[in-house]
Amino acid sequence: MSIVKNDEIIKTIEDWKRLAPPKSEKQWVDGRSAKETARAWLQGGVDTLPDDIDTLPDDIDILLSGHRDFGPVIRWTAEPEAKLRFDRFRGEPRNSDLAVHAEDSYGKFLIAVEAKADEPFAEKVSDALSNALERYATNTASKGIVRIQQLARALFTERESGQSALKDLRYQLLTASAGALCEAERHGYTRSLLLIQEFVTDKTLNRKHDRNSKDLARFLARLSNGEYSSLTSGEIVGPMRVPGTPLVSASVDFYVGKLTRNIRAD
Repeated sequence: MSIVKNDEIIKTIEDWKRLAPPKSEKQWVDGRSAKETARAWLQGGVDTLPDDIDTLPDDIDILLSGHRDFGPVIRWTAEPEAKLRFDRFRGEPRNSDLAVHAEDSYGKFLIAVEAKADEPFAEKVSDALSNALERYATNTASKGIVRIQQLARALFTERESGQSALKDLRYQLLTASAGALCEAERHGYTRSLLLIQEFVTDKTLNRKHDRNSKDLARFLARLSNGEYSSLTSGEIVGPMRVPGTPLVSASVDFYVGKLTRNIRAD
């Protein structure tokens, strides 16, 4: 196995910070998602990755083994702050906190990690669209509106009674899903897993964790056309097939999982 960024192997917390830092130095603190993600993937929370470790972190391995479509991982590599482009428009691609390329007895697959302490899944789609309209007003070359239209077409079918309107979903969940699907397709994989890796710490609030759980449930219900309406820690749901066009082939099986690490001092 290896965790690599810019062709350099990451073995320590300091390696991770140097090679794949968060956008702001203020985000690299104990109890927040950037640093805790590094700890979680540097095996058991230690600060240095031993040379002889070649397995996934135990909780990731257990999570995968709980779903019939995944087997014991034979080999894997990972890249922090991986750019997963899902359209052909100019601008900053979708950033995944960690992109893991793994292989089991069924073949190769992708794990796109979206790490959260208690930060929201960005703004709602309605706000993202409003911001895109404002940009278009001063720059008609802006593709923000078209990007949202393409995401809507690629991921969702007609709204069923009782399901959330697209405007009420969290935009980051749309881009994270599209990025995970497109990256899997680029590599010829037939499975793609979006993993929400949540950290409960002394710096997080339960009400914000609850908000994120509800936002994730609303998104899942709409994405799966009502087949899945909740997701608990240690669970993977799927496979799901999205319309795909115009962003991705519908031949990629899509899964969403959640894993919570509670490191809050009692």
